[in-house]
Amino acid sequence: MEILKALPYLAGILATVGAGAKWLYGQIKGDRDRYEKLYQQKQKEVEQLNDQISKLEIKIIKLEASQKDAFFDGKDKNNHE
Repeated sequence: MEILKALPYLAGILATVGAGAKWLYGQIKGDRDRYEKLYQQKQKEVEQLNDQISKLEIKIIKLEASQKDAFFDGKDKNNHE
């Protein structure tokens, strides 16, 4: 008989815990979605920066090659004839 009297209280507690868990899950899901969007934005930025680095490395290599070619005139540098 005491269990029957306590049954509404137990149902209330379970409903409260269930609602709290549902709310918490919704908050976590929202945070996950927000951080996923931020991650994708940062990933795009990283890809753009990697592209810029690659272009600059190519430019550096071309400049170094052009400097080496500028000193090459068909004569040996050590031989000043």
